[in-house]
Amino acid sequence: MSHATFAQPRSWLPGLQLFTVRDALAADPEGTLRRVADTGYREVELAGLAGMTATAFQERLKRHGLAMPSIHVGYDSLRGDLDGIVREARSLGASFVVCPSVDAEERRTADDWKRVCRTLAGAGRAVRSHGLALAYHNHDYEFVPFADGATPFDLLLRETDPEDVKLELDVYWVARGGLDPVRCLRDNAARIALLHLKDLGQGGATVELGAGMLAMEQIVRTALAIGTKHLFVEQDDSADPLSSIGISLRFLEGLPADVKPRPS
Repeated sequence: MSHATFAQPRSWLPGLQLFTVRDALAADPEGTLRRVADTGYREVELAGLAGMTATAFQERLKRHGLAMPSIHVGYDSLRGDLDGIVREARSLGASFVVCPSVDAEERRTADDWKRVCRTLAGAGRAVRSHGLALAYHNHDYEFVPFADGATPFDLLLRETDPEDVKLELDVYWVARGGLDPVRCLRDNAARIALLHLKDLGQGGATVELGAGMLAMEQIVRTALAIGTKHLFVEQDDSADPLSSIGISLRFLEGLPADVKPRPS
């Protein structure tokens, strides 16, 4: 496949979505962040403060040489506590705020989704006025068509301005939704600011990168070529998450020299 229409891949720092190690983080924040850094990750994405204040969390990140360019915040917070979100993002040094999901009762119909789009657009404009960017993280339900054949994903693209609402593309959920992640990256190049690298195993399991069926090298190469800002490893479930994050990073470090992460 030709990549001539896109820029050459660029250097990138390996990132981890901390949801992967949520239980360890809750039990031992200091030790877990140390382990994440020692494994070789340099960026992390927030999935919750694990009982800490944003300031205390940031102090721990700094101690272990970890940057946090992106935070996940609840949809309800986007509707009702934008000032709090901006404060939290600034305390953590984040430049991206991500809506990770929308509760099922909020998104049953096309009209519901149009309301979601208006909420996201308003929140996106508001955080942009503070120098931040809003992104929406997909699951598979955004690719289930309405009666007219359109999907919620189509509505998100059509009903929001790319300046206000970026995408954090989760390639596992794109595949579960029946789409080709590489094609989805290319088709939405201008929108995709962030990426979740998550591999699809037998029976729909989330597995370590390289252990599943997704074309992970091509996914990384395409994401970098279209200008995706940050790539985060994520594995929803694992018998040993702290071991799994090492396996996934070793896979990425084994990619060809022009696309593998550079840890510094």
